[in-house]
Amino acid sequence: MKKYTYKMGKFGCRTYFKTAGSGYEVGAYFGSEKVFTGNFIHKTEANQYWTLLNKDMKTFCAKYWVTQKAPVAWYQNFMKNYIYKNYYKFLDTKFGRYQREYSTAVRKHESKYHKLRRNWETSERLTLKNAA
Repeated sequence: MKKYTYKMGKFGCRTYFKTAGSGYEVGAYFGSEKVFTGNFIHKTEANQYWTLLNKDMKTFCAKYWVTQKAPVAWYQNFMKNYIYKNYYKFLDTKFGRYQREYSTAVRKHESKYHKLRRNWETSERLTLKNAA
């Protein structure tokens, strides 16, 4: 498990990276309140997001600084929304890549299927049946 701690006066923030089952979990706390949890299947993506999360935390805390009189619950919610916005932006880039990769693979396999099908007899066709 990797952890990184940030301190802003009496307020503390903590980010973590750990294994969770057969995947990985990246998260953040503001004080004792968990403000973010992200789950990943691939370690490389989890590490990429771990790096991005720590940059986002530094950017957020520098840009939107807090005082002792600030409403803590409101600031936690603001931080949570900021982190999730960047998390989904990160996932959109990854999903776009996967969409392209799998669409290309399906087109290639579909083309190969049509070439193979020319030599098949329709009487040999197997149909899908429900098994009880």
